[in-house]
Amino acid sequence: MCKPIRVLHVIGKMDRAGAETMIMSLYRRIDRNKIQFDFMVHSKEKGDFDDEIRALGGKIFYIDKFKGFNLIPYYFAWRKFLKKHSEYRVIHGHIGSSAFIYISVAKSLGRKTIIHSHNAFSDRFNLHDHLISWLNYPNKHIATELLAASKQAGIDRFGKSVILQNNFRVLNNAIDTNKFLYSKLKRQQIRTKLGISPDTLIIGNIGRLVEAKNQSRLIEIFNTILVKIPDAHLLILGEGPLREKLEQLIVDKGLKSNVHLVGVKDNVADYLSAMDIFVFPSLHEGLGISLIEAQSTGIPCVVSDAVPIEAKVSPLLTFISLKSSDNEWMKIILRERENYSIQNRTSQVEKIKQANYDISQTLPQLSSLYLNLAEESNGISNDNNTNL
Repeated sequence: MCKPIRVLHVIGKMDRAGAETMIMSLYRRIDRNKIQFDFMVHSKEKGDFDDEIRALGGKIFYIDKFKGFNLIPYYFAWRKFLKKHSEYRVIHGHIGSSAFIYISVAKSLGRKTIIHSHNAFSDRFNLHDHLISWLNYPNKHIATELLAASKQAGIDRFGKSVILQNNFRVLNNAIDTNKFLYSKLKRQQIRTKLGISPDTLIIGNIGRLVEAKNQSRLIEIFNTILVKIPDAHLLILGEGPLREKLEQLIVDKGLKSNVHLVGVKDNVADYLSAMDIFVFPSLHEGLGISLIEAQSTGIPCVVSDAVPIEAKVSPLLTFISLKSSDNEWMKIILRERENYSIQNRTSQVEKIKQANYDISQTLPQLSSLYLNLAEESNGISNDNNTNL
């Protein structure tokens, strides 16, 4: 039997965030007799998925984070690694800031490269976004293939003309719908665990605790809702650098008994079953994979207008402007909660599949891409090239 091709994913750290969760969903389902995933990460801290990656046969390598001033060491570290590891014919990059470096090195050694944009920019286009856009712009001329979670995520990273290129495609942030079914039993169990009664309103959110996810605004909106429904609860899944800041905001607002920061969880679907409505005031998103998961479990979603239209895969999702007041957000949230009562809640798996967001639909696309690129790369290998 032939050995599987090995695809090297380049990423920050394999924690439970949107892109990483999607990669793992694909990894679990892919035919590992044909394709094996390995990872180059930019942090020596253990990632949430590291143990599972190794159990599935994957390898994890470490490289120092690109900080600008270390451009030359970063370049040579990549060159040394790829010349040593000729087994990596396909490099799939999820780190955009340094992609122009590692894909240039890979291209010079005859490898095939994929650059994947997972995020669009917000309307508040800032200096950081300008810098990321500038660093990513050359990639559309260097990379073999360009992928994006949505058209807007592609445009923001690579420029407007990218959608006309033959090597650009949108790869839906698909999920395993079989794992995201509504369960009355799990709803009861999670609520019992949290000490929340069966009929109490739970507003939910899932995402890294970072500025882009805008959980501080969510807490402000929730505080407005408490005026109408004093016994409501806010449930937030995720970890990140803003945890302490959010905890302090919760204390300052006197919300400690009503807001639950429960961290990263393996059983996300169970927590979604426990929620009544999902609120997502993100400043920018490539798509928002947790929105697909939430809709699959039949939960209504109220989201900011920074979320791409592609995220609306069912009637359950409602958009509202980030410029709207907290009071306006409250009205929409309570209206949608009334429109979709828990008594009528059902899983929306068929809607997800009709929109091509089931993992079984995107997996063949990505598998074919990897296999075709590996075959092309084997035909033009030039690992012995010593030019810098």
